[in-house]
Amino acid sequence: MADPGLYPAFPYDAETAAGLARTMFDHLDNGTTDMAPGVLEIDPGVYRDPELAARERAELFGYVPIIAAHGTELPKPNDYLTVQLPNNEVVLVRQRDGQVRAFVNTCRHRGARLVNEDSGNRRFFSCRYHGWSYGGDGSLRAIADGSTFGEMDTTCLGLKEVPAEERHGFVWAVDSAAPGRKIDVGEWLGPDLDASLGAMEMDRYHCHRAGNFDLEINWKVLMDAFLDGYHIAYAHTGTVAPYFHNNAQTWQPMGRHGRMVSARRSIDTIRGQDPATVDVNRHLTVAHFLMPNMSVLRQPDHLEVLNFVPAPHTAVGTRMQMRILTREPATTDELTARWEKNWTILQAVLQDEDIVVNEGLQKAVSNTDIGPLHFGRNEIANQHFHRWMAAALADPRHWG
Repeated sequence: MADPGLYPAFPYDAETAAGLARTMFDHLDNGTTDMAPGVLEIDPGVYRDPELAARERAELFGYVPIIAAHGTELPKPNDYLTVQLPNNEVVLVRQRDGQVRAFVNTCRHRGARLVNEDSGNRRFFSCRYHGWSYGGDGSLRAIADGSTFGEMDTTCLGLKEVPAEERHGFVWAVDSAAPGRKIDVGEWLGPDLDASLGAMEMDRYHCHRAGNFDLEINWKVLMDAFLDGYHIAYAHTGTVAPYFHNNAQTWQPMGRHGRMVSARRSIDTIRGQDPATVDVNRHLTVAHFLMPNMSVLRQPDHLEVLNFVPAPHTAVGTRMQMRILTREPATTDELTARWEKNWTILQAVLQDEDIVVNEGLQKAVSNTDIGPLHFGRNEIANQHFHRWMAAALADPRHWG
């Protein structure tokens, strides 16, 4: 039997847990799911239009916070991590005071890539091209052979900085170094989602594995796949379909964002019991969708964090960032094997099934004569996403 300590308590109060159990029991008993008022049509150009993609990078990702890392990936002062964002590759650096700052990974001299390693620990960063040196705080510390270079005000030549903030265990960033850009993660999440994420105590989790995968797929295609509980029985026959009920979800909008709850088939062992007293912890997957491009899935014993980061300068490229978070670091071979198995399953779900389907979708939407695409009433989370995206770009700086 699995160690009960591997399963943190369900992060919501008894009333919320009972409500989720009652709703899920009703859906499974009646073959229903939460539904939108009607069918939604969208233009397939949202997945391929380069002008729209440029607007998304500038007007959305250049202003709003997105997850860049988990704090445990930078545990010590001077630890650094290079991260690709939609507009910039940045270097996250843990400062001596514990704060994390984010700098555009470009030397201010002639534009060379300053940091070539994925991660490490350094007090200084020195450009390989001409030896200009920067402190971990981004300041320019030295110009090589400065007496021959010419007079420069070095105080103006520090690394370009993008706003960063730690909250709920994650490092968030706003992907722009333009003057006046600020970050307020709590405001962006809103009170409902902020409270829901806080209840999960993600700052107590540890990043077991993180990986980046570059794909020739528009980021919204991938976000759609994670918002959708309708395809599990068809696209995931080789992995998770035997373990989850298909097309039976609850959806709760949380301001800009939302929370979807899906049932594992193990819930059938407790159906028929009193929803007010039943323990649903091991039988539900809770998915938080953080607009515009992030998904945090609470499995009963671990978290899966997915970011779908638009590639710079193209409509169809995406860097998929995957993380598995565990309540404690793996301290035994048994725990290491457990989390590695979950990592392998997650990769199989995505790379062998979702990505195969979505590469075909990306190719298919390049056809000229396909007409509008349709999201059904049962695809309520996808409808929320597309309606929110349209409203956000129609009213920049407010974003729903």
